[in-house]
Amino acid sequence: MTGSRRLRVAVVYHVWPHYRRAVMQAMDRCAGIEYDFYGRNAPYQGIEPVDPASVHRFVDAPFWMFGPFMWQFAAFRVALSRRYAAIIYLADQHFIATWLGAALARLTGKRVLFWSHGWLRRESAIRRRGRNAFHALAHCVMVYSRRSRNLGIKGGFDPSRVRVIYNSLDLTEADRVVSEIEAGTLPSASPRASFDEPKRPLLVYTGRLTRQVRLDLLLDAADRLALRGRPVNIALLGDGPERAVLEADAARRDLAVRFYGACYDEEIIGPAIYHADIVVAPGKIGLSAIHALMYGTPVITHDDFDRQMPEVEAIEPGRTGAFFHYGAAHDLARAIADWLDNAPARAAVRVAARQSVHERWNPETQAAAIERCVIETCGGSA
Repeated sequence: MTGSRRLRVAVVYHVWPHYRRAVMQAMDRCAGIEYDFYGRNAPYQGIEPVDPASVHRFVDAPFWMFGPFMWQFAAFRVALSRRYAAIIYLADQHFIATWLGAALARLTGKRVLFWSHGWLRRESAIRRRGRNAFHALAHCVMVYSRRSRNLGIKGGFDPSRVRVIYNSLDLTEADRVVSEIEAGTLPSASPRASFDEPKRPLLVYTGRLTRQVRLDLLLDAADRLALRGRPVNIALLGDGPERAVLEADAARRDLAVRFYGACYDEEIIGPAIYHADIVVAPGKIGLSAIHALMYGTPVITHDDFDRQMPEVEAIEPGRTGAFFHYGAAHDLARAIADWLDNAPARAAVRVAARQSVHERWNPETQAAAIERCVIETCGGSA
């Protein structure tokens, strides 16, 4: 980059979910880069989209799904445009348009960056070669965790082309909600008040209610704790196809479970997490880990990192959360009981959890890391 001229960069997603608003706005404030955000402005898989007015330049970009595969003309179109010095693609191997668009962008002299989960697990040689071939289309692959980067390097990918950018939610909004909770000025109440025995430990889950998140394990663990004379309250904030199954299971076991449905209001979700004893995610955990830590609440999830999402790296065992053996309800019950009995002081956990988010897992840090990757990539050689 020379002089004061700002780089023009296209960022191509299929759809921008609402929780990306904060990092998009942080990127929009970047002094050295002008971003154009491409994506479809519509709900996707039950998740609300970001408001296009959140950023200066949002371009509606329809896409089409063909089974697991996706086509999007914008991914191809920006590769031909003379407007952009670089293009950031959401990296998904099923996105045919990304394969073709990235290849064409390179042929037309543009820098290509992938915004990616990256490498999540150890893979067979065939899968590893396929993933490396896909990522090789990018000059720089931006991943969410150090483990992801290390897996890529161990799998034979060039370490100089992989950067960690972490992941984020709206920390500024969470800080505001925490301040108002602690000042006593936020009207939203803790979910504890809705339970018949509000003094019991409160376990919270936030997110879609799907089979993959394994909330059946949480109900099984709660049943086991109750049989040991340690009943708990459970608040589930979210909706999804498994809700009816879970409601029936909770009723059959006579467990204290409250279903709050889908909610996007941080003044409701924030206090629920803040006042919880533990956020529990029995299946894989992603940004829910960051959501919990923003409010100073510890997290328990499973220990098979090959079946986890990158954000699990934010949890520090014994300090801001704990792990149980994958798929084992009895060990989840053990982990919950152990944390309730032996955890550090709640105030210390709250400070440690929020500190980890302020240091790494926040929009400003993520946007700054993306900016560095773009500028370094545009200043380097092919």
